[in-house]
Amino acid sequence: MKLSQKLAALLLAISALSVSSLADDAYQTHCASCHGASGAGNPSLGAPNLTLFSNAYLERQLRGFQEGWRDTTDPYTQTMSAAVGALDAGVVAEALLAIDQLPDLRKISVAKPAAGNADRGADLYTAYCGACHGTNAGGNDALGAPTLLGLDAHYLARQYRHFSEGRRGFHADDRYGKQMNRLSRSLKDPSLIDDVSAYVAQLSQ
Repeated sequence: MKLSQKLAALLLAISALSVSSLADDAYQTHCASCHGASGAGNPSLGAPNLTLFSNAYLERQLRGFQEGWRDTTDPYTQTMSAAVGALDAGVVAEALLAIDQLPDLRKISVAKPAAGNADRGADLYTAYCGACHGTNAGGNDALGAPTLLGLDAHYLARQYRHFSEGRRGFHADDRYGKQMNRLSRSLKDPSLIDDVSAYVAQLSQ
């Protein structure tokens, strides 16, 4: 039996709604308790804003948590690794679809005050970060460099230290993480890392 155009369109819409509902369920079940219903993140839990990132970047990070690309001595990493470790590929795909449908919240600041000096951080950012992450910190997917806009300064500083200390980017399969691990060793002074992080956080305010 040949379906009418109207019925075919209705069935397609129902199918799309069903997929969207499954995706939302996956996100709310596995992600929202830390990253929030809107995906804006929660600095007190070390959970970044997910609405900022490309699907490719998020998929890569989820794989990393599942396959041990992160040093789990960090309590936030422990929590994330435990949360996603047993998720199958279908649930991961559904959660990523839900995140992709969330509104971009990069202009909403949920950060506590930065520890560093943003004015000093501007020149440091240009010297050490801009070539990969862009002059405005918007990122470059071709280089595997995520956007930094909208991220909490304390989160940024913590992740930078993890790279420079070899706690992130050490795994042989983490191609882009290894790249950041190597580059981050050029800037190890904690106060300077705080300055750069404060500058990047200021760009989103």
